[in-house]
Amino acid sequence: MDVSSSGKTVGLAVSIVLNIVLVGMLVSSKTDAPDVALSANTQASEVEEIVTPEPKADEEAALEETEPEPEVAEADPEPKAEEAPVQLEGTQVTIASIQGSIPQTLAKAAAPYGDFVSATVSRLLVWDHDLRRDLRAGDKLEVAWTTGTSDTVVIEAARFHSQKFNRKTTAYKFKASGDKHPSYWSAEGVELPHRLKKSPMKDYEQITSLLKDRPNHKGMDFKVDVGTPVMASFPGTVTRANWNWKANGNCIEIKHDDGVYAKYLHLSENKVKAGDRVNAGEVIALSGNTGRSTGPHLHYQLNRGARGKVIDPIDYHGATRRKLPEADKAKFADVVKNANAQLESAVATN
Repeated sequence: MDVSSSGKTVGLAVSIVLNIVLVGMLVSSKTDAPDVALSANTQASEVEEIVTPEPKADEEAALEETEPEPEVAEADPEPKAEEAPVQLEGTQVTIASIQGSIPQTLAKAAAPYGDFVSATVSRLLVWDHDLRRDLRAGDKLEVAWTTGTSDTVVIEAARFHSQKFNRKTTAYKFKASGDKHPSYWSAEGVELPHRLKKSPMKDYEQITSLLKDRPNHKGMDFKVDVGTPVMASFPGTVTRANWNWKANGNCIEIKHDDGVYAKYLHLSENKVKAGDRVNAGEVIALSGNTGRSTGPHLHYQLNRGARGKVIDPIDYHGATRRKLPEADKAKFADVVKNANAQLESAVATN
């Protein structure tokens, strides 16, 4: 996360706070899900099914259509103008007891990078915890983090001890065999972020926004390099392209065979046009940073009917969690061992 600039701080900091406060509304039902069991000789392509609900038929209530909200990429926050960035050497470890929200807790504990650390930690925990309802005063949070080569904050490992559920959530940064980008995995080798079935993106860095993360946000944002192939999630017909270009940039709308409309925004290049028939998995565009966007990403939005209700992609697609390939487990075990030693050393001195 870029911490070198100071001119954009206030608006971005407010956006991050709203993002974290509202994001927990989407995942409260996930906290009671059982832990994913691991089996021997598991490959990365094998996944554990997490969410498979079908969209409800009674969600056809028509709404007045507005053009898709000018979606803004989940921007990396900037440091406050009065807080000059400090030069960090090596991994920093922050140990804190929850008091209020995660941003409130880390504002001082990880100063002057509290906003950046809390935003990334929240993106990891939100898949298993409702961050508005599940936190308890005194819950323990342990985070190892670094600054990257371009002054970005990177979470290397995190452990969260929940009193409500009497369990520990763990996250360790690790690049699995065959993956383009590192992801975060539990100590047992299960990926923390969920992945959509029939996802429009195969390779992406992370999901930075879920439905209703912030006011008027109507879809899911994938942080991804410009020029990454974007695929049609389901078969359908292209109904329009490049409408409301100033806000959406290059964009495509596809009507699925079941009447659901899918919108793909901020593309760098369209490969289909209105009237074209597309198949599931067909490359329809390349991702980009066009329109009103502050960073390369794909905004993916679903509506029930041309003017209908916004649908959560997780509910419509269903979602999975991957397991580490067997060949990666020894290397990953070393990462976990070293990270835990670092965290436990910091705990002992606090």
